[in-house]
Amino acid sequence: MNARRHFEVFSDASDLACHDLGLGLSYIQEGHSVFTGDFHITYVREIPAGTSLTIATRIVDLDAKRFVLHQEMVDDRNQMLAATAEQLQLNVGTASRKVEPFRTEVFTRLRDAQHNQDSRPPRNVGRAASLAAGAPAR
Repeated sequence: MNARRHFEVFSDASDLACHDLGLGLSYIQEGHSVFTGDFHITYVREIPAGTSLTIATRIVDLDAKRFVLHQEMVDDRNQMLAATAEQLQLNVGTASRKVEPFRTEVFTRLRDAQHNQDSRPPRNVGRAASLAAGAPAR
């Protein structure tokens, strides 16, 4: 799989997760949306074309206006981690085009979803691009 296909698979999975969290079409029709402020992928191993994959998505950070999704792409043939992705999602008013706080019920739903997940930190969470092995990017 090439970079474009990895991005597409992770993006489609985050769209489904947002829909399941009540942030889909009805949320947009109510005058709100979530925009991606940052998106990065960490490649772990090659995936041949046509491989069946599972994408696990979870909320790893949340505040009044933003949340971070962490995703793991797993090769269904051998249950091996193939890639991870992290996305910073921003709550935006569709009329103002500005980042705004989540409505109380939306924030509560996101917080509850975050609390109902595995409490162990996911693999590769918070990684940054760097040329030095193990060093954060500057």
